[in-house]
Amino acid sequence: MISARLLQIAMMIEKGKVVFDVGSDHALLPSFLVKNGICDRVYAGEIAQGPLNKAIENIKKWGLEDHVIPVFSDGLSKAEEDVDIVVIAGMGFHTIKHILDSCEVERYMYFLIQSNTDVDLLRKYISDHMYTIEDEKVVYDGFYYQVIRFSADLHEPYNETEIEFGPINLKRRDEVFLAYLEDRLKKLKEINELAKKDEYSEKIKQIEEILYN
Repeated sequence: MISARLLQIAMMIEKGKVVFDVGSDHALLPSFLVKNGICDRVYAGEIAQGPLNKAIENIKKWGLEDHVIPVFSDGLSKAEEDVDIVVIAGMGFHTIKHILDSCEVERYMYFLIQSNTDVDLLRKYISDHMYTIEDEKVVYDGFYYQVIRFSADLHEPYNETEIEFGPINLKRRDEVFLAYLEDRLKKLKEINELAKKDEYSEKIKQIEEILYN
């Protein structure tokens, strides 16, 4: 069984499309997509030989050789022409930025990104390039993770609040997103008790306005 984080990503992938999973590690997500009938073909990309070998081992163990294709690739450098959707998950923002900067974003239907750091900088990157955030979800899997789906379709820049918290999150206001805000608010208040700074007070006020207004 895959993690709640990877399951959320899988749920945001359109059925029948070809996916390239960057940094696929042990090919868990590609294998899940195929075994559950979401995709017929998925590429499991890896730049590290150890994880790639483990991916190959798992693919053979599960009998998915005709459907999950291991690829030794730096980012999307070896992505085939038939790829529709790109997944980049479990990395820091600056690594993700490097991958995006090194590829033709317009070539793909959309990207599913889960950054372990600086999600606001990821949204700012999307905004600065005038890309479109099509969907996003907060998922709890020991920690709160955010999954963002964006495409190269033209969109006006997002405002500061949308970059910080997510335009779709702010509209949808689902249970997990609100729980994430409550958790963040609690931590900010604890920090502010120790270090009274205007930046913390302003952020506390901003989150309270989103939660309670």
